Amino acid sequence: MAKKPISKADLAQLFRERMNEHPECPPAVSVEIRKVRTSEGPGWSAVTSQADSLAHFTCARFVGALTLELRQKYELFED
Repeated sequence: MAKKPISKADLAQLFRERMNEHPECPPAVSVEIRKVRTSEGPGWSAVTSQADSLAHFTCARFVGALTLELRQKYELFED
């Protein structure tokens, strides 16, 4: 199945919407979309700040799981 192209801004907004639904992710936790190299080639990853990851460990784990889920559906295109 082909992945849908998405911008960093739209992907960050999608993460924020899903994080708002999660009880362990307060609104102050930020997420950043970064380009990364994966075993499949160029890709992306969503990360929280180190301080947020330590203070809100469960939320950071949720962001990691959500990254794996959404990588199957979306690929970044150049903004």
